[in-house]
Amino acid sequence: MGKLAILAGGGELPHIGMKEAILAGEDPLFFSLIESDFYPGEFANRTLPVHVSQVGKILKLLKEKKITELLMLGKVKKELLFQDLKFDLKALSILAKTINRNDYPIFLAVAEEIEKLGIKVISQKKYLTSLLLPEGRYTNSKLSKQLIDDVQFGLSYAKKIAELDIGQLVVVHDKSVIAVEAVEGTDETIQRAGRYLKKSKSGVVCKAGKRIQDERFDLPTIGVHTLKTMVENDCRTLCIEENQTIVVNPTEVIAFANKANINIIVLGNSDPVNVNAKQKKVKHH
Repeated sequence: MGKLAILAGGGELPHIGMKEAILAGEDPLFFSLIESDFYPGEFANRTLPVHVSQVGKILKLLKEKKITELLMLGKVKKELLFQDLKFDLKALSILAKTINRNDYPIFLAVAEEIEKLGIKVISQKKYLTSLLLPEGRYTNSKLSKQLIDDVQFGLSYAKKIAELDIGQLVVVHDKSVIAVEAVEGTDETIQRAGRYLKKSKSGVVCKAGKRIQDERFDLPTIGVHTLKTMVENDCRTLCIEENQTIVVNPTEVIAFANKANINIIVLGNSDPVNVNAKQKKVKHH
């Protein structure tokens, strides 16, 4: 067995990935991105803090620690590119080679540099399969015809902006796009939509990846925090894609959604009307 490292941004996902990797018999290290507010918690003895702008140092450490596989997990804020960071020469050379400053070209260029060292950048799903949900309706309330139309409409637009590498989320109401995610991220997009929904409690949040998503980077992710932001901004329906969106702590997410009267719909390739047929249950892990 080789040596696994997790390049860790903010949030819970790096910790979940670390625990699952250890259970699978790995002996992983965290390369924690300082600018992403990563917290080592119980894994302080496995954590090496690094700066997101110091790519040369990261590559050197990966080689020194004899890493053979790398997993990228956690949130890295897009706005870091626009802050006054001191990029090292390797980071500057990577940025110079990218066709634009959107997420995917940068992730891809970094991965290429890592794989030049003989290190495989692996799918985010490898240690997170328990966080992927199959198609179905996961909350109590059945959807009205208008909501079914809106989730289908909204998901189609979320996929379009994902293909353009703009963002992954849109908020819609009555077949009208209210807000589109870009550099500001999920929370601010939902908050912006809330200013126009005016307590209608009928905003529909749809999140999607690309048609052919590179599973190594930036899979769509939602969690309880997403739902709390929705409640505060009059959005009561969430639509994601089957087995393509990471749901952080699914049991907790579904319990919160039912308590807050939020609809959670997971769409696959079948007719979306089928989501009303039977409420799905989340398996405990």
